[in-house]
Amino acid sequence: MVRGCMAASLLALLWACAESAPVTAAPAAGPNESMATSTMMVARSDAERESLAKKEGLLLKRFDLNRDGIPDVYKFYVEVDDPKNAGNKLERLVRKETDVNHDNRFDILRIYDDKGQLVEERVDLDFDGRFDQVSVYKEGQLVRQDIDLNYDGKPDLIKYFEDGQLARIESDGNNDGRIDTWEYYANGEVDRVGYDTDSDGSADKWERKHPDEQPEAMPTPAPAGDSK
Repeated sequence: MVRGCMAASLLALLWACAESAPVTAAPAAGPNESMATSTMMVARSDAERESLAKKEGLLLKRFDLNRDGIPDVYKFYVEVDDPKNAGNKLERLVRKETDVNHDNRFDILRIYDDKGQLVEERVDLDFDGRFDQVSVYKEGQLVRQDIDLNYDGKPDLIKYFEDGQLARIESDGNNDGRIDTWEYYANGEVDRVGYDTDSDGSADKWERKHPDEQPEAMPTPAPAGDSK
């Protein structure tokens, strides 16, 4: 009945079983785009990463997780003043790129704020050179996650979190670019599910954990393709 659990299982399966696929290099970042905050999927050599890092005053550190002589993780740091020790410097992480399938293209990108807290994570689930899952964080806590399950470049599943807990899932089941299912959660469990059966943008059928309760006001729906 509820597709949230099914979607989570599907993502776990994709993560475990996906194989490398041919990719097309993305265009290079624009001249005014910062290496620290760019979210473009760009194929770069080790030397290109080093050059860009130096150009922007960033310190680049490499990690070879599978010991094949090729870095799998790149971390970019900026030097900041140590507030506790005048004259000393600290390294603050601003960007992390991870190559999961060892094809020399990063599959996970993480961006950090000036407090060193994660603000955005992008994941290429099927290794095709395009991000399929985008997670947004506020003050270090996950607040939203957009997932493209059918890999057409548009999110089909959008998760909303409150105080670190899943609060709502919106999904586009028929892939028409509009949300048609709303799942609401309470205490970690599905509380009610609304369905848009006539494609007018609002729920007209409900299934509830407690059938006697009245539905709360629906959020203003947005086209699924505009949420990424």
